[in-house]
Amino acid sequence: MKNIITIASLLAFAGVAFAEAPAAVKPTEKKVAPAPKPMPPVKADAPVPPPTVELPKPPAEIATLAKTLGGKWKCSGTSKDMAGADQKVTVVVSSKVDLDKWWIVDTVEVKMGKIKDKTVSYTTYDAKSSKWRRVAVGTGGAQTIGTSDGLKDGKLVFTMDTMSAMGSAQMRESTDMTNPKAPTMIGEMSMDKGKTWIKGWEVACKR
Repeated sequence: MKNIITIASLLAFAGVAFAEAPAAVKPTEKKVAPAPKPMPPVKADAPVPPPTVELPKPPAEIATLAKTLGGKWKCSGTSKDMAGADQKVTVVVSSKVDLDKWWIVDTVEVKMGKIKDKTVSYTTYDAKSSKWRRVAVGTGGAQTIGTSDGLKDGKLVFTMDTMSAMGSAQMRESTDMTNPKAPTMIGEMSMDKGKTWIKGWEVACKR
């Protein structure tokens, strides 16, 4: 009987314990992140245009000088013959702007006694150095190249190195434009690298 009571008591106690025990806590449900949306297809990159390169423009100094010296000029004066004596010389200069306005092109035809000579020269302005540059080729295989500091006191002076079938030398050409309608030109030559200069010719020009 005692055993029955004891068992009954245990069962009753157990029932009370179970009755008083808190309800079981449900495990927290883990939220599942939605699947990522598929990425849109990658489009091929459009071709990138090359950078625009702005080409330099001809210096305004070229056009300004060409207005003064452009056109056709007839010149006459004197020059030295091989013996150093004076002789008559005539010069015809045809000047124009060419090569997309980058160069002043002069065609120079010279007659000294029985000798005829022809030269074509190209003159441009270098804005970086503030100098004029000239290159010329002519009869007898002549090649001339040099520079000028520009117009000073109404004169434009070019100092140049020249080579021809007769050898090499230095030349100095001076154009006096004090009177732009009647410029004069003087040509000098040096055989000792510019230490001494000898006048070779002098002419006065008119259109």
